[in-house]
Amino acid sequence: MPTRTYRARIRSRVVVPLILSATMIAALSPAVTAAPTHHPQGAFESIASPKERANRAVVLGFYSALNRGDLGHLDRVVRPDLVQHYPAIANGRAAFREYHAGLRNQNPDLRFTVKRTIAQNDLVVAHSHFVGKAGDAGVAKINLFRLDKGRIAEHWEVNEAVRPAGTGNDMFSTLSSPRISKSLPFATDAESEHVARAAFAEIVNQPDDELRLQALDRYIGDNTYYQHFPNVPNGTGALQQFIHDAFAARPDYRANVKTVVAEGDLVAVFVHLENLFDMDNGVGADLYRVRDGKLLEHWVVIEPTPPTSANPNTMY
Repeated sequence: MPTRTYRARIRSRVVVPLILSATMIAALSPAVTAAPTHHPQGAFESIASPKERANRAVVLGFYSALNRGDLGHLDRVVRPDLVQHYPAIANGRAAFREYHAGLRNQNPDLRFTVKRTIAQNDLVVAHSHFVGKAGDAGVAKINLFRLDKGRIAEHWEVNEAVRPAGTGNDMFSTLSSPRISKSLPFATDAESEHVARAAFAEIVNQPDDELRLQALDRYIGDNTYYQHFPNVPNGTGALQQFIHDAFAARPDYRANVKTVVAEGDLVAVFVHLENLFDMDNGVGADLYRVRDGKLLEHWVVIEPTPPTSANPNTMY
């Protein structure tokens, strides 16, 4: 059962140290393996505003600098009074730079590969794959940045060790058509945010099986629902079973939505997780692809909340 595997994973992650720097193949239907309609990467214009494009460029430049080992770049793009939400790092630019210097000392050949970004107003979400040493599976990361006048002013981060696909899809690929990872103009920001919030209110946080089934039909319907939550197969049946088991294990389970960032057909939802199987407190970052008012695809990174933090701010 997916639940037993996931419960064991949560238990093991709670008792081990945090990873430092965020919901198959056999189960795939023929529609999954069919070749999608080909669209060249440049076929869709950016739907972001000039300010959002500039903010995205700052964040992508930040990752490029980390890959080059150019930590001096942080002095130019990060505010000195950076508000930090990742518990391994204290507030301030100096602590942020020191953390990344230590990460590079431990991993001289480290590499961040940004898979997709979402930019809305002053916020930018980056979904990336961090590999410290060649051959390592690495870490799936979802970072949230708030920018102020072109500089990073606030930072959130969720990390999860990459695991083999097993009975599920990998944690990064795009499987829904077109297989382009950037935000596309197939939904408005408002439409994507509405569907994502509704999915949490009526599916993820719904303890009643029958009401949840109705909501699954309303917000997913006949879509394949490509799932990148490891060890959970595609489709509504697996999602229904997972949430049923979560409430059966702990009736007080809850995913409290804190921040939603939407750009076209991509939307990110940052949540405070309470009582998810053996994890009492944690943070989740869920990414969805939305089309015609329904969910097509889902990526997620989950991390338990540690007992102590280097800063006074919550992870969410």
